[in-house]
Amino acid sequence: MATKLEDTLNKLLVADNAVIQEGTKELGELLKTPGVVGELCKVMGTSTAPQVRQYAAVILRKRLGKSRHWIKLEPNVKDGIKEGVLQALMREPESSVRNAIAQFVGVIARHELSAGNWPALLQFIQQMVQSQNIQERQLGVYVVSVVSSVAGDQLLPHLHHLLHLFSATLEDTTSPAAFHTIQALTNFAPLVGQENMNEFQALLPKVLVAIKALLSQDEDQAAESMELFDVLAECEVALLVPHLRPVIQLCLDISGDKNLGETVRVKAITFLGYITRLKKKYILKNKLVVPLVSAMFNVACSESEDDSCLGFFGGEEGEGGNPVHAAAQTLDACALHLPPDKLLPCLMAQVEPALKSGNPHQVKGAYLALAMVAEGCADTLRHKHLHPLLQCICHGITSENQLVRNSALFALGQFAEHLQPDISKYHADLLPVLFDYLTQICVLVGKGGSDPPGVDRMFYALEVFCENLEGELLPHLPALMERLFAVLAAPTSVHMKELAISAIGATANAAKEHMSPYFQQIVEMLKGYLTVDQADETMSLQVQSLDTLGQLARCMGVENFLVYAPDCVSLGLGLMERKDDPDVRKTCYLLFASLASVMKGEMAVHLPKIMDRMMLSLRSTDGVVTHFKDDEGGLPTTIEGLSDSEEEEEGEVDLLGNEETEDEDVAGYSVENAFLEEKEDTCVALRELSLHCGDAFLPYMDKSGEEVYKMLNYPNEDVRQAAVNAMAQFVISLSKSSAPEAAEGFKKWIQVFIPKLSELIRTDEERSVVMACLEAYAEVLKEVGAPVLVPQGHLEAIINCVRDVMEKKTMCQDMADEAGSEDEGEAEHDEMLIEYAGEVVPSLGKAMTQDAFATQFAQLLPLFANKTKTSCSIAERSFSLGTLAESVEALGTVSGKFVPQLLPLFQQGAYDEDDEVRSNAIYGLGVLGQHGEFRVSV
Repeated sequence: MATKLEDTLNKLLVADNAVIQEGTKELGELLKTPGVVGELCKVMGTSTAPQVRQYAAVILRKRLGKSRHWIKLEPNVKDGIKEGVLQALMREPESSVRNAIAQFVGVIARHELSAGNWPALLQFIQQMVQSQNIQERQLGVYVVSVVSSVAGDQLLPHLHHLLHLFSATLEDTTSPAAFHTIQALTNFAPLVGQENMNEFQALLPKVLVAIKALLSQDEDQAAESMELFDVLAECEVALLVPHLRPVIQLCLDISGDKNLGETVRVKAITFLGYITRLKKKYILKNKLVVPLVSAMFNVACSESEDDSCLGFFGGEEGEGGNPVHAAAQTLDACALHLPPDKLLPCLMAQVEPALKSGNPHQVKGAYLALAMVAEGCADTLRHKHLHPLLQCICHGITSENQLVRNSALFALGQFAEHLQPDISKYHADLLPVLFDYLTQICVLVGKGGSDPPGVDRMFYALEVFCENLEGELLPHLPALMERLFAVLAAPTSVHMKELAISAIGATANAAKEHMSPYFQQIVEMLKGYLTVDQADETMSLQVQSLDTLGQLARCMGVENFLVYAPDCVSLGLGLMERKDDPDVRKTCYLLFASLASVMKGEMAVHLPKIMDRMMLSLRSTDGVVTHFKDDEGGLPTTIEGLSDSEEEEEGEVDLLGNEETEDEDVAGYSVENAFLEEKEDTCVALRELSLHCGDAFLPYMDKSGEEVYKMLNYPNEDVRQAAVNAMAQFVISLSKSSAPEAAEGFKKWIQVFIPKLSELIRTDEERSVVMACLEAYAEVLKEVGAPVLVPQGHLEAIINCVRDVMEKKTMCQDMADEAGSEDEGEAEHDEMLIEYAGEVVPSLGKAMTQDAFATQFAQLLPLFANKTKTSCSIAERSFSLGTLAESVEALGTVSGKFVPQLLPLFQQGAYDEDDEVRSNAIYGLGVLGQHGEFRVSV
């Protein structure tokens, strides 16, 4: 049979589809023949064609990957395979075939090592790794790297000895041995116990030397080797900490070396962002902020191949694609996780000379850096830097240089999004500049020109700025709508029309009912896009029209939109039937949610179709992408695609014996962004439907709760956050309904939701999710009241979560103690997290009796009092005094017993230099005087 197998595999090598199909069919029959495993082993070891040997090894690995297939083999057959595969490995001259055979060895090792049934493999590894022959040494280390990737835990008893061997192979930088050693260390890193920690740590300096050598030999291998740092940071950061400074220095050196390729530089820059997020105290204590920010700023100022289209300024495709992308993301991480008083001075020292340099790339880098820190340093920028920075940005917007102009527009958009409400005060200066730019675009396009470069950035800045202006936009509304209608009337591209329609939606959010003079014209225009089947390339225009229609429904009010609402529902349902696309579905869901705010209970007739589709979106695994490990011995597509309609002797589907994807081939999974957004927006829409439809939504509440509850553990933080918000609204809606079934539903879901929030607050690594959970506590307590606290343990869960956040004991807070007791300050988003915890307290008080709340307040008071010290930030002083003042209201007359503690805090705050702090303190004095039965003078 071996000869027949070899002939059949040879047919797969020819360039004739008919012969390949014939060979594939023959192979399918042969693979069902008894004894085929032994014959494949013969082919693997004896065929004269390297690719045939390779195919045989891969088929064996695939077939015997599942333990149940290996168990079926007779002991003598197993022994023959184990002996033969090591001999084949030794004899094999071709590297691609050796790699395929080594992968097969890894599969067998996973089955046999745990039972101690393959001592020959361990002897083989030791002999090879210690060999003086470079090829043998390289092969030995490669086998270890492969076996450790699929059976690392079964090699742990031998890890101490292997680490000793690795000390020598890491020095072998003239061959791939050092690279394969680092691969093996990466596989072992999550498994290292205390007994091997010292030996593992001792190898890291040699790892750094090896990576430096690889940079000049094989940059891709150097980049892959740096994966060890990521794994250590994620799984066993204690192993990394003693050598973290040289690791960071290596990444800083790589990130700034323009002679290196983008892949390895991006890897280094991305690690710097990740370690800043994970070990901010280490960064601060070791004074790494300045070199880190300087390095990232220099990268941001460098020339990039896509500078012309400025793809790095926002958008999913821009994340981490090249060094400039990665540096922007790392600056964002710095702003989100480092104290602004440590970050901004060194950043501004770079920004100011760059803006004055006259070099477009330097100026671009300055605007990009400012844009990326706008979110994380929002309060500091608003209070200390806003006016001069806006002057610089306005100057950049009017620049004749496209690169400068577009980067300034991006910075303005980021400022408009994150620096509210202060930035709105400058609308009289900023909007005319944006309008002039929009007019120039209309003129250019009207002459037959294509979309000018940077048009996305202009619309982004315009849209974000206008959306946040609210009533202050009204004086500018006629001029703005005139220009937007002009863009839509001109022979502009689909993309330009899409941007203009999106801007109309943002304008409606700000102007609300003041859009009525333009309402009829807008609706007729949108219906024109929505009632005509669009080609795939123009579908985005239809999706954006739906989105804007939904925003109009929210903003225009029932009296203006109700007449259009039923037709809009039909439009959305029809579009979903015609277009099987996640972008279409999520936009339709949000449209339905908007229409529910107008139609209320009248949505009931449409809910069956809507809810069926939404439940499918939550359950769907569409968009899940399986990432496979690099496999030089991969099966040809003809073998991978063998029909699974034929069955083996025991009725098992798939000729290679795989009911599902082989685990050892899978490197990981990801979900396409469109499908992630679909799940997120489905949760958002379900929350809105529950809020607006009243009892009409009750028949769907339980099933919605079951599906959304599952999303609380979803790998993506945006989906988890949306699920938290939806579940909170479900509970609130159930509590407000008078329907008999609602009471049972509330009892069921409150008992699972409150403990789940407690779990997420403690264990979720994303601050945004934890903030959503704390907000859910506050909202549910405020809207539902005492029934939230009836189930046993709920009060303790909520109090303990507030305390844990205040004491920085949650997973998403930096709990590392290597920085000692030195107070390095907090990032603004860390302060926000504590602020969200504070907002729970007054809501809790209003859900309890005054005496019961007083008992809990006495435990929490010292935590908030510590945040009123003059050494604390303005935000900390403001929110803590505000929390205490609102708590006094909840305490009522019982607050008198806390006057000795509270009065000095409010009196001190009343003389604070910040207006908001003083306002909260004076309010606190007022309520304390009202409820505490004493008089106070300031």
